[in-house]
Amino acid sequence: MAILEGPVNYLADLLDSPADGVRLVTGLIFSQIFAILHREIFSKISDQFTKRTIHLLLGLFLGFYVWDMDCLHHCASAVGFYTLFFILPWDLAVKVNFMYQLGYLLVGYYYNNMVINYSINWTTSQAIVTLKMIGLGFDLNDHKKDGVKLPGLLAVLGYVFFMGTYLVGPLDDFKRFEAFFNDSLFGKGKLPSFLIALKRLAHGIFYLVLSLITTSFLKTDFMFTTEFQEIPLVMRILFVTAWGHCILYKYLGVWCIAESTCMYIGYTFNGEGRWDGLRNVATAAFHKAVKLQDVIDTWNINTSSWCAKHIYKRCKFLGNKGLSQLITMAFLAMWHGLHLGYFVCFFQEFFYMFMEKGLQKNALVQKVGSILPGPVATVISWFYTKLFLSFALVGFELYYYERIMHVYRSIYFICPAISVLMILSNVFFVQKPPPEKK
Repeated sequence: MAILEGPVNYLADLLDSPADGVRLVTGLIFSQIFAILHREIFSKISDQFTKRTIHLLLGLFLGFYVWDMDCLHHCASAVGFYTLFFILPWDLAVKVNFMYQLGYLLVGYYYNNMVINYSINWTTSQAIVTLKMIGLGFDLNDHKKDGVKLPGLLAVLGYVFFMGTYLVGPLDDFKRFEAFFNDSLFGKGKLPSFLIALKRLAHGIFYLVLSLITTSFLKTDFMFTTEFQEIPLVMRILFVTAWGHCILYKYLGVWCIAESTCMYIGYTFNGEGRWDGLRNVATAAFHKAVKLQDVIDTWNINTSSWCAKHIYKRCKFLGNKGLSQLITMAFLAMWHGLHLGYFVCFFQEFFYMFMEKGLQKNALVQKVGSILPGPVATVISWFYTKLFLSFALVGFELYYYERIMHVYRSIYFICPAISVLMILSNVFFVQKPPPEKK
């Protein structure tokens, strides 16, 4: 029997929300309480072993509370990492570790997530753990000539179960984790104001409430009704656009709450007197985005940075940026899950970004943009961004080919159609740089 099963189920019924989601959010609230305890009590403990052990126990409590015995999968990732790097040469260990961590996650997806009615389960945290362990392996091997040593098992387990980042992120690196416990992240200086963390917590609660409200009338199932098919095409397009934007609120909510936990204890210090070093979403910039590149730059920032460092840049030997980007998109899709919809989503991102980069040099587009009044051009660009993002998110949320195609057909594949026309336009109107003089 799961911890506090009765109260969690009661709260789920009260909110008319899935129990697994309620358990995850209440787990994040527990992490807030633990952060306050650290701030007021645990941070004053001078013995490193005691402090690390307390944090590990708190993280394990979160694991058992949210995932029950399934949190042992996360232990297996940590122990597997430590064992590989302890017994194998690091050049070999880093390759085996990559396959072990990613393979463990994919097997978890296969046995838990290949269903239409997706439920939150241990693979949610396993996805974060996978990147942590792969990234740590890469970092160790990259710096082995600098005399870096394999961290102890307590440190590796503590990194995996660190209360501020364990459940849903934000993704952090081991260097930050060690600096935090060695009091070198921000020294013995003053912790950030409670108000900074409370403001981010308020953002998270706001987005979760907004998610509950908007998804109550922008229902996914409505897109599969005859009523949806009978409304005008423009209204169907507007519905999908609004639906796609609103389904992101749940992610914004949990990420902001998790970030506020890290803020309480100063874990988000960025080295420049600011406390936003683990910001996963630049919320204001994301909502105002007028290009798809703006969305990429402001959404899931830490994961994007991780992929740029550990996947994209390691494909440099291919000598082709486009191929490196494609491999990175494929990795991201696989990391999210095995459903076809994830690959549909991320390959569309690749395709649309190819289009968008050409549009920035397209003389016709620039001419039309110069004719339109500034506010009008901004609104059109803003709507284009929301429409194309939501179109891609249909795959991300609906998973299966038949369901995805049903929605795409209902709005006549509008985004791919526009993209093809724009790419053809780029062929004729992109301004090519003059040849260099010899």
